Amino acid sequence: MIARVTRKPRKKRIVILGGGFGGVYAAMQLEKLLARENAVEVCLVSRDNFFLFTPMLHEIAASDLEITNIVNPLRKLLRQIEVIVGDVRQIDLPAKRVLISCDPHDYPQQIGYDHLVLALGSVTNFHNLPGSAEFALPMKSVSDAIRLRAQVLRHMEEANSQCNLSDRQSLLTFVVAGGGFAGVETVAALNDFVREALPFYPSVREEMLRVILVHSGPVILPELGEALGRYTQKVLT
Repeated sequence: MIARVTRKPRKKRIVILGGGFGGVYAAMQLEKLLARENAVEVCLVSRDNFFLFTPMLHEIAASDLEITNIVNPLRKLLRQIEVIVGDVRQIDLPAKRVLISCDPHDYPQQIGYDHLVLALGSVTNFHNLPGSAEFALPMKSVSDAIRLRAQVLRHMEEANSQCNLSDRQSLLTFVVAGGGFAGVETVAALNDFVREALPFYPSVREEMLRVILVHSGPVILPELGEALGRYTQKVLT
C-alpha cells in the first residue's frame, strides 16, 4: 500500500524593498487587505529596523524633539509582516529573486518572490553644484540631523572665542539650500535654535547672525502657490 503525501500549496510571496514611507505604507495596506488570506505572505526588506518620520528631522536638529518621537520599530509597526534588515545587493528579474546582505562579512541571502514592490527611496540631488556634495550637509537621516546640530553648536563655540571679525562672521553664517517644505522648515528651526542659544555665548551678538535660505524660484514653497509662498517669506524675514 502506497501512502499519498499531500503537499501544501506554496504561498504567493510579495517582497517590498524599502522601509521608508512608500514601503511601510504599502506593507500596512497589504496587511489590512490580506488579513484573512492565508495563501499570501508579505516580506519587507529595509536597511534599518525602524521607520523614520523624515518630515520632523529638522526638529531633531533644533533639539525640539527627541529621536524616539520620530522613530518607530518596523516589527512593532508591522506585526503580520516578515521584516528582514539588510542591504539589497542584486535584483534578478528573470529568476524573480533578490540578493540581500544582512552582514557585510557573510554571503548574501537569496529571497524569492512572486510580486516585487520597489520603494527604495531617493538620494539628495546636488544639481552638480561645485563643492555642494563635499561640503553641504544633507537632511535625510537621524545622523544627518544630529550632525547638523553638532556643527551649528561647534560654530557657535568657535565664534564665541574668535577674535578675528571676518572669521566670526563666516562661522555665524548659516545657509540652507532649497525653498520647498524641507528647506523652509529646516531654516526656520535653525534660525530659532541659534537665537535661543545666544544667551550661552556672551561674545556673540544677535546682529552677528546670518541665516540664509537660497531658492532657485521666484517664491518659496511653490507647492502652496504664490500667495502663501510670499506670505511665508514675509514671516521668515
